[in-house]
Amino acid sequence: MPEEEQDNLDAVMDLMDWDKNVDPHYCEHYFCPPLQASAEENVYEEKWIVYGNPYIGAKELTVFPGKRITIKDTGAYGCVLTQGHGMIEGYECEAAGMLRFGQRSADEFFVGAEAAHKGVTIVNRSSCEPLVMLKHFGPNHPEMP
Repeated sequence: MPEEEQDNLDAVMDLMDWDKNVDPHYCEHYFCPPLQASAEENVYEEKWIVYGNPYIGAKELTVFPGKRITIKDTGAYGCVLTQGHGMIEGYECEAAGMLRFGQRSADEFFVGAEAAHKGVTIVNRSSCEPLVMLKHFGPNHPEMP
């Protein structure tokens, strides 16, 4: 907001598209079901969960317990672990549980384009829990549905 509008609550509220936000059929109009991107039975599965818009795309990657994969992408991405623990390209990773302000975490990573093209090795160190991450891409991902 421009500095002169920052305290103007009406101006802030005018930024909302109220018709879309109170649409009683919102799900019918906007829901995009997950789309299978790739998988290997009992090893991993990857689904597009955000797609079909000009702004951002996202995949959910699940690596099953005790499994190791090397996965390639056609572009750079950021990722956030939402469940589990293991290794991403040799770095310890784990989903944050009770994170407090100022504490360190190992749940967010950035993978550059070169590394994504080459392939990133992910290891799930758990014997029972899946390792799940959200990979988010910019609008230029060539494989985004």
